[in-house]
Amino acid sequence: MNQPLINFDEYALAGLIFNGVGCLFWVVAYVVLVWEIRKKKFVEMPAYIAGANIGWELVWALIYHPDTGLLFALSYQAAFLLDCFIFYSVLKYGTKQPMNPESRKHFKLFAFINFIFWIFFTYTYNHEGYDTSIGANSGYIINVILSLMCIMLLFQTKEEDTKNFSLLLGWSRTLGTGLITVSMFIFYPDSRFVQLLGVSCLIMDFTYIYILGKRKGTFMGLVKLQ
Repeated sequence: MNQPLINFDEYALAGLIFNGVGCLFWVVAYVVLVWEIRKKKFVEMPAYIAGANIGWELVWALIYHPDTGLLFALSYQAAFLLDCFIFYSVLKYGTKQPMNPESRKHFKLFAFINFIFWIFFTYTYNHEGYDTSIGANSGYIINVILSLMCIMLLFQTKEEDTKNFSLLLGWSRTLGTGLITVSMFIFYPDSRFVQLLGVSCLIMDFTYIYILGKRKGTFMGLVKLQ
């Protein structure tokens, strides 16, 4: 990886700051998720998106590297290492999430096939020129699916099982994606595609926090409801 620590030559400082802090929040989100898994033996990342998540990270941590600089590449690699434990935990505990008996029976096989598919998807998507040099297009495609499935998982979960879900994780994920989305408007001012996906994620992530907060008797985890 022959690149500068931070690529100030090709990227605006403001965009690098928003993107870097956003990546940092995503690493925090993964640390929180790992902590919650160890404590509760439950994975609140939707089981069917976990393969896509680690597949993308494997490609962008080990095969391609973001050209925003070495620090950003290291954050991708840190997220990948944490996601290895998360994916292992999904294989171990994923069937605790709501799913029908047939899905539960074949879950591990499906999760592994899904993982392999997203490795090839991410690799070929960039190789054939559809992605940005930091993996934003493919990353946001997966992020939109993740944001939507988080809401669906919450709706499928019984009220009493909401204790398994963390508002800290929800906020870390939302702030991470939100700040990175701001950087998309700076890095790619003409890319309506990635901007649309980023704003869509933000709306869904805030919706998720609102629903989860309401179930826990708070307004988005900030103020207790009477």
